[in-house]
Amino acid sequence: MTAAAVMFSTFAIPGTAHAAGPNVKEAYGDQADWSVLDVRLNYSGEIDKITASLRPVGSDASDAPVATVTDFKLTYYVSPWEGVWSSQPIHLDTLGDYTVDIEATNTAGETTVQQDAGKLHYQKQPVISGFAVTPEQPDIEHKTVTATGDMVVRDPRTRETVPLPGATVDLTFDQNQDATTVTDDAGHFSASHETTAGGWTFAQYEGDLGFAMSPWIDVRPKAAPTRFVLDRSSFHVVANEKVAVTGTLQYQSGDSSWKPLPGIPLEMDYKDCTTCNPAEATTDADGRFSLEKYPWGSKSTFEVAFTPYPYNPFIQRTTTADVSVAVTATTKFTEFTAAMDKYAQLEITGSLDAIGRDTSDQVSVDIQYSANGTSGWTTQKTVKTRFGSQFVVEKLPGYTDGYWRLRYAGSTTKDIKGTVSKSLRKNRAVTRVKDANASPEPVYKGRTITVKGILQDRQPGSSTWKAYGGKKVQILFRPKGQTTWYLMATVTTKTNGSFSKGFTAKQDGTWVPVHLYPDSRHFVGSGREDYVDVR
Repeated sequence: MTAAAVMFSTFAIPGTAHAAGPNVKEAYGDQADWSVLDVRLNYSGEIDKITASLRPVGSDASDAPVATVTDFKLTYYVSPWEGVWSSQPIHLDTLGDYTVDIEATNTAGETTVQQDAGKLHYQKQPVISGFAVTPEQPDIEHKTVTATGDMVVRDPRTRETVPLPGATVDLTFDQNQDATTVTDDAGHFSASHETTAGGWTFAQYEGDLGFAMSPWIDVRPKAAPTRFVLDRSSFHVVANEKVAVTGTLQYQSGDSSWKPLPGIPLEMDYKDCTTCNPAEATTDADGRFSLEKYPWGSKSTFEVAFTPYPYNPFIQRTTTADVSVAVTATTKFTEFTAAMDKYAQLEITGSLDAIGRDTSDQVSVDIQYSANGTSGWTTQKTVKTRFGSQFVVEKLPGYTDGYWRLRYAGSTTKDIKGTVSKSLRKNRAVTRVKDANASPEPVYKGRTITVKGILQDRQPGSSTWKAYGGKKVQILFRPKGQTTWYLMATVTTKTNGSFSKGFTAKQDGTWVPVHLYPDSRHFVGSGREDYVDVR
């Protein structure tokens, strides 16, 4: 406005405002344009009119104002009861500092008069004009941004500007990365920066003329599409075998071609798992990566993805790739014992575990025998048991010598691999009573019946029978028509294994010598049964 257009007046009532009128909090020159007056009010209802009276700083409050301003508009809404009103640029004839007195009236007609409400610094102002950042949307192939602008000095009386050469301008990139430049003879400045995050970029000047700030420009990097190109997307492994997922991370450039993306941290974990422990890797110069992880369970899905941190605004980080993994469970016999008694009967104890699978399914375990331990394995018994459970088989008929093992055939339907246990050789020395005889026969009642024979043993792996002297032989008798055997006497063999024992003939029956109580290295042995007719 011109000086002629500024209305001159005096305040109707100087001093204190009505209690219900607006509360004048402050008046001050606008930061962007020092010739604009801002008035901050606290109020109820609506503001009807604001009048600002300007007088030189240091003048008396009763002095006539040099200008009165009434053209105000609400420019900043603080709250329903507080706001900032701004004037148009004020034209004064003389530069200087001016005291501001405010009169504010609400729509209820309540008026507040506030003297010395603030100060208007009416001076030549440093201004940053034409501020720009190029590009405002940098991309992965063009990360460098350049901030440019001009420093000028504006005269509030004429609104004319002149360049400000040699001025130091501070710039902020990526919201917190600072740079400094100096204006050239035309007041122009320029500075470049390789942006890493984007964000607000602005310039500011603080020198002898005062303070100036540019508009803030939001630099937003353009995120390039990304993709994972896997060498393989499905695997079938056995338990405790790592899955090595390899591939290339690529981004789509501006010409739509796909290029390798180096130096990007990646991770791989079970899909939709938030509490797992991911495998991590960083792409190499060719965008290649390798991620290794042990799978668990029969079937699972891994997800290749970007790590949560660090943030990279130049690429789309929501891309993922799924990897399907099937795992063949392996099995292992964690327990296998075999004990053989004197009758060549076995007691087998065993336990089968599944590896890489949580299961207690019922399974069939074969107990197998081989004479030489390398071939000719035959199943002697099949046991129903469960993974992780112990089983015991008692009194399994066996052989005097040979090898025993446990075998699980596996399951193709459940993708479980079979296994065999270690083999155990179980044997004892065989015993017999050679030339066993009860005589005479027939025999008269009351006469003597003599039972004799030779106790021998044959060690495992040998075909030679040898005398087994100094051992006990039990002589048993079974009366004619009965099934029960009776112990008649126990004799000790001589060095050559022989023995002889006489008995009084009382009744018809069968006699047999037996080595009934061998040590832990021998089997039970006997001679032939001999029937004697007593007359």
